[in-house]
Amino acid sequence: MQNTILMAAFFLFSFMFTLKSEAADFEQIYVFGDSYSDDENFYNITKSELGIGIPPPPYKDGRFSNGPVWVEYLAQDMGLNPSGITNLAVGGAKSGLYNVTIPPVPGLYLTGVLSQIKKFTAVNKSVNPNALYIVWGGTNDFLYSQSAVNPSQPVTNISTAVRALANVGAKNILVSNLFNLGDLPGTRNSSTSTQLNDSASEYNVELIKSLNSLSQELNNVNIIFLDVNYLFKQLLANSRQYEFTNVLDSCIGSSVLITIPASTPSFECKANPDRFLFWDSIHPTTAGHKIIAEYAASVLKSQPILKSFKKLGKSRK
Repeated sequence: MQNTILMAAFFLFSFMFTLKSEAADFEQIYVFGDSYSDDENFYNITKSELGIGIPPPPYKDGRFSNGPVWVEYLAQDMGLNPSGITNLAVGGAKSGLYNVTIPPVPGLYLTGVLSQIKKFTAVNKSVNPNALYIVWGGTNDFLYSQSAVNPSQPVTNISTAVRALANVGAKNILVSNLFNLGDLPGTRNSSTSTQLNDSASEYNVELIKSLNSLSQELNNVNIIFLDVNYLFKQLLANSRQYEFTNVLDSCIGSSVLITIPASTPSFECKANPDRFLFWDSIHPTTAGHKIIAEYAASVLKSQPILKSFKKLGKSRK
């Protein structure tokens, strides 16, 4: 499967919209990750435990954005209804067992990516081989560290997550890399911008090596690589082509994970939020999420999909 990963890594961005929709034929999606993929989990946990759901308005429906996140759009592209997506992603998740909660809240337990995987595999000893399993983590390992992070540990965590899913029968696992973390609105002008970009770059190189090794070890598993770093470089360089007028600033200011209460949207933000790539200092707008989903759908469409032998002859709706 090594060629599968390399194919996706160099997938031409120009195909993003021409291959829109008709993504791969999956029966269900399972999601593990952080606030980029969280579809209300952090909100529901904090509302239950603290009496207030985070993120609050102007964030939309508990998402860390102003609307649906990319995995929700991807599910729509696949023709799945809301029950077709099982999302364990939690805002603030690190790649390992733990989560960053900013500010810290004593007694509030929030999962990391590996915790999500452990929770899932503890209950599901045998999983649907015709589903898509998505793993995107690592951002918070670097953004919220007080010192430089060795990229090897987050890479090991993500690789452990992939192997754990494969061990319970997952056949199609999509893994995303990191975009340049020093180019976010909240980090671009900071003293750590260069270090964050260097760390993300090292992480991405090590991740590809690790996934290539895993693809040889797990030769009956289709590991699909999503190069969001390349995608975001294209969006920053060709913003007008994708109808963004502002890709440098956030629409509302600081992330709610940093500042509570959330910042108030500016007039420009209220009038045209979809013209911004970033909703806050860390997270994309729902317009940005939609492009991530379209790119992911295109990458998935280009991949050979492994299905259960028992269901190969079964007609699919």
